[in-house]
Amino acid sequence: MEKENNVKKTSKEEPKFTKVDSKDLKKEKNKEKEMNSIDNKKSAKSKKSKSTTQSKNNKVGYWVGGVVLILVVLAIVTALILLPATPDKTIEGMLNCLKNGDFENINKYVDYNQIVNQSEMLENSEGDQELQTLLFNQLSWKNLNINKEEEKATAEVEITNKDFEKVISNYTEEALKIAFSGQSFTEEEQMNKLKEQLKNEEIGTKTVTTTVQMIKQDGKWKVQVDDNLINALLPGLQDAINSLNSIING
Repeated sequence: MEKENNVKKTSKEEPKFTKVDSKDLKKEKNKEKEMNSIDNKKSAKSKKSKSTTQSKNNKVGYWVGGVVLILVVLAIVTALILLPATPDKTIEGMLNCLKNGDFENINKYVDYNQIVNQSEMLENSEGDQELQTLLFNQLSWKNLNINKEEEKATAEVEITNKDFEKVISNYTEEALKIAFSGQSFTEEEQMNKLKEQLKNEEIGTKTVTTTVQMIKQDGKWKVQVDDNLINALLPGLQDAINSLNSIING
C-alpha cells in the first residue's frame, strides 16, 4: 500500500508556471498599438481615396449634365430660328426696324430700296441717319386681321405715325418766308428746317388702316411695297405733295 501511495505521489506532477518579463509584455502591447495605428491609417486613407473618387465622379457627372443641357437649349434655339416667320411676325419685324432706325436688318422683312424709291421724302433722307430715324420714331401699329394662304397672305393693319401733311405744310411755309426775305437757303439749311418740323411735338399724329400684301420667299414671308403701304407709313405725305403740285401748276 505504501508503494502504491508512493507511485501515485511521484506520478502526480505539480503545475509549472512560466515567468513573463514585464519588458516583453510592454513590447507586445506597443507592437499591438502600432499595428492598430497602421490599420487605422490604412482605413482612413482608403476612405479618403473613396471620397475623393466619388467627388471626382460627381464633378464629371455635373459637367456632363451641364454640357447636355447646353446642347439641348442650343438645339431648341436653332429650331426656333429656322422656323419660317409668320405673316404677323414679319409685319412686326418690319415696323420695329423702321421705328428703331434699324435700316440694315429691315431687308429681312421687306425690300427697303422699294420703299425709298416710292417716296420722295425717303429719297431725300438717304445717307442722313438722323432724318431717317425722325421719320419713324413715333410709329405705332395694331394688327387687325390676317388671312394666310400657302404662298400669299394679307394683313389688315392700323398704322399711326406723324401727320406728314402738317410737317410738309409747316416746312413749306418756313421755306417761303426765307425765299421771300432774300436770304440764302442752302440744302443743309433745308434739311435742318425739315428736321425741326419732324421734332415739333405740336405736329400730332395720323392713323391709317391699310391692307399689307405678303408673299412667301425661301420659306419666309416678305412684305410687298405698294402705294397703300407708303401712305400708311407716311400718312398725309401724298396729300401734301398733291396740294403743292396743284398750287405750283395753278
